[in-house]
Amino acid sequence: MTSLTLIISFIFGTIIGSFLNVIIYRINTNLSISRGRSKCFSCNRGLEPKDLVPVFSYLFFKGRCRTCKSKISMQYPLVEVLTGVMFTLITYFYFFDGAVFIGNNIFNGGLVLQGLTQTPFIKYLFYAFDLTTLSILIAIFVYDFKHKIIPDKLVYTGALIMFVKAVIGIFIFKLTDLEAALILLAGPLVALPFALFWLVSGGRWMGLGDAKLALIVGWGLGISYGFTALMYSFWIGTIVIIGLSLVREMLQAFSTRNNALGLRIKFLQNQKMKYFTSKIPSYKLRSEIPFGPFIIVAFYMIYFVGRNLLWWL
Repeated sequence: MTSLTLIISFIFGTIIGSFLNVIIYRINTNLSISRGRSKCFSCNRGLEPKDLVPVFSYLFFKGRCRTCKSKISMQYPLVEVLTGVMFTLITYFYFFDGAVFIGNNIFNGGLVLQGLTQTPFIKYLFYAFDLTTLSILIAIFVYDFKHKIIPDKLVYTGALIMFVKAVIGIFIFKLTDLEAALILLAGPLVALPFALFWLVSGGRWMGLGDAKLALIVGWGLGISYGFTALMYSFWIGTIVIIGLSLVREMLQAFSTRNNALGLRIKFLQNQKMKYFTSKIPSYKLRSEIPFGPFIIVAFYMIYFVGRNLLWWL
């Protein structure tokens, strides 16, 4: 039963991932998200059901349009698989982990267990909230990575869901006034550093969209875990940016003799390797870097692990 449930969760997640690809493409355009058939971007042919089976259509048609044979972006199967995997993980932690899990560690475990015993449907409600928020964050991740913009419609919807979830938890788990106040303030407090960076720099250091995204982190994880996720996002961003820059520079250097060792690796002169190297982002001091993906990765690191910066104490 466990395996069947997780398989169904994965399949459902890939279907949602397919819809997220539509949202990512159409949001902030004049195209309707809920209306109009999907089309091939090259030949403008309306896609049929057999073209839209998540993951399998891409594999079966070898990543190309069935009619004009133009290449289809890897984004589509990647988003579908990622959404399926994340849906499966959240389902497992909610219902098969053997521990009290409500999608975050913002509430006291004993109070959560007591509250879920009295109102068991809350677990399913929170589960739905978390899957919806996950879907929104995946769309934000890809859109910000591609366009360096976090759409307001998505981020405000996600923030509202996490806020409602926190408010419901306050009442269901019977928190003290101080605990309730800290939970309600968690969103604005975690968002405050990003907002200050944006204000002081005039938007050069950090976009205001990142501050809005931090509202989801704060209300979703609480103050302590929220600031932990904030710190992790900077660490992850630094590692990724420096790592990608080093890999790109090394590949370019060793494809010629323009390096300290005077070595040239013939394999790196291959056209496929040159194409791969050209696709690696090159970040300079003044480069505009999409920071939202790092925040989202850090959010889910804490979401699943539930450890703050001082956990070893």
